[in-house]
Amino acid sequence: MSGIETTFETTFESKGGRRPQRMDVIPAGAARRMWAPDAKARIVEESFVAGANIAAIARSNDLLPQQLYAWRHTVLKAREMAFVPVVVDEPGLPSPSGSSAAEIVIHAGAITIHVPENVTAAHIERVLTAIRQAT
Repeated sequence: MSGIETTFETTFESKGGRRPQRMDVIPAGAARRMWAPDAKARIVEESFVAGANIAAIARSNDLLPQQLYAWRHTVLKAREMAFVPVVVDEPGLPSPSGSSAAEIVIHAGAITIHVPENVTAAHIERVLTAIRQAT
């Protein structure tokens, strides 16, 4: 062996003078598997298909459903915090709202929000939180 020495007890006590029974030793499971990022992504994307059965997908990939749910949760949190594309209008063109001041326009589904240049980030966050809760 590699310098590791393991000893086992060779004696034990039994109650009532009975002869000891057979004892099975179950070895620990294999070490934690390391999944390649592309394999994890493939399995998680498969679980996001409409009507997908999470338990069946987990079993088919030799996973526990809890592990797949944890991966899905991680992906959903990352998507929630993802960047959105920005469209920059050409300078000098009049803005659609008719104001000449700089502003940010946020399109959230059917809602369009015009944010003037002097609004604080905290105020924008409150507005976006209210919209998220309302939809």
